[in-house]
Amino acid sequence: MSADRTERPLTRTGRIVRVGAALAMVLALMATSVWGEDDFFPFAPFKMYSRAHDTDGWADSTNVFLENAEGERIAISDNDTGFRRAELEGQLTRFREDPGLLAYIAEAYEAAHPDEPEIVAAEIITKRYELVDGARTGEETEEVVAAWTEEGAA
Repeated sequence: MSADRTERPLTRTGRIVRVGAALAMVLALMATSVWGEDDFFPFAPFKMYSRAHDTDGWADSTNVFLENAEGERIAISDNDTGFRRAELEGQLTRFREDPGLLAYIAEAYEAAHPDEPEIVAAEIITKRYELVDGARTGEETEEVVAAWTEEGAA
């Protein structure tokens, strides 16, 4: 035996509430798409995916290099520290203002590589490559954005 279901039509108030909620969501999505930052995701686009890079101009490549106690220079990747390149690029201003923050990257590397020699220095370097029609011209510049040396290191 099945129960008879009686469906009642949506009241006027119910329709107004639903239309208002839908309108508010559409307006919020439109506003955050224009003025939103990455922090508003998923209601705003990620900047890195929402804009095309100019195929004529300069392209940046930012990397972290560490130096161990034996003088070996190490170019690190995301897997070496758990600190992603996008995070690094997003925090360049902080590293520029306080290069001592690079000590945390050195500590993360040492924690992930306990059998390696101690890290005594770190630097962030940004290379800029000139592009014409999306291809490198050979023109490039290099800037040390931030540098840190452990106290007592040579």
